[in-house]
Amino acid sequence: MFDFWFQESRAIARYYATKYADQGTDLLGKTLEKRAIVDQWVEVENNYFYAVALPLVINIVFKPMFGEPIDVALVEELKVKFDKVLDVYENRLATNRYLGGDEFTLADLTHMPGMRHIMNETSLSGLVTSRENLNRWWNEISARPAWKKLMELAAY
Repeated sequence: MFDFWFQESRAIARYYATKYADQGTDLLGKTLEKRAIVDQWVEVENNYFYAVALPLVINIVFKPMFGEPIDVALVEELKVKFDKVLDVYENRLATNRYLGGDEFTLADLTHMPGMRHIMNETSLSGLVTSRENLNRWWNEISARPAWKKLMELAAY
């Protein structure tokens, strides 16, 4: 099937977005400059958003599922950090429809799994809904037919 093997979700997403760039939505950016902005926001997602959202979701959602205690002090510390990260997103989305600019891109797509957990499985959705532009963005990207179909298939 493949003549090579690789892992890491963002690398896989970039690979398929490149391989099928001529089909469907252009997820990478139409110009070199737009592609750089998309890459930048994919990195922001990995290094700032995900770095805080993942331990929040682990503590709030998964630890209780396995009977493990929540690290309340860590959760409170992470909420403060997450609030600051979301301010950056609110500012970006005040002047852009999507993170990469005027069109849905990989920058938006990479945020969707973590945002789904934050919005649907934690008590933190208010951090998003209280921000006009961030909330608009999430409502728009999560209403995409492909996302709705995936959520249906995954039984979420």
